[in-house]
Amino acid sequence: MPSRLAEDDKFALSRKVLQVLADWGLEPMVQCELLGLPQGEAGRVFRRLRQGASLPESREVWTRVALLLRLDNAIHQLFPHCAYAANLWVTSPNPRCSHRTPLEIMLADGLEGIRRIERSVDNLDPLTLTRTDLK
Repeated sequence: MPSRLAEDDKFALSRKVLQVLADWGLEPMVQCELLGLPQGEAGRVFRRLRQGASLPESREVWTRVALLLRLDNAIHQLFPHCAYAANLWVTSPNPRCSHRTPLEIMLADGLEGIRRIERSVDNLDPLTLTRTDLK
């Protein structure tokens, strides 16, 4: 995916996903873990981004970026009038997640956990917050 994007687009998406993760209240080390970056690279990654670089050329990193941006969009559709509530959703215990936070599941299960959370939110009815399985 990243090689098909222009450098400006990769930079813009890198900045966007890091802003989303910051809006969720996540520390840089947690942001790096969610993005699938090696432990201890938070400082280097953020320094490079400030200098105009984008996230590393890695299929897994860019898959995570796409899923996290879709997740953020879906959450904001559930809470269209309250960005604060939307941003808290990821770090709040949720009965649909066995009273764990969606963040805990994404961190524990990696890419598959991010996929599961994104799919589950994308399937919620914004009016009732219940599952709307399409047959």
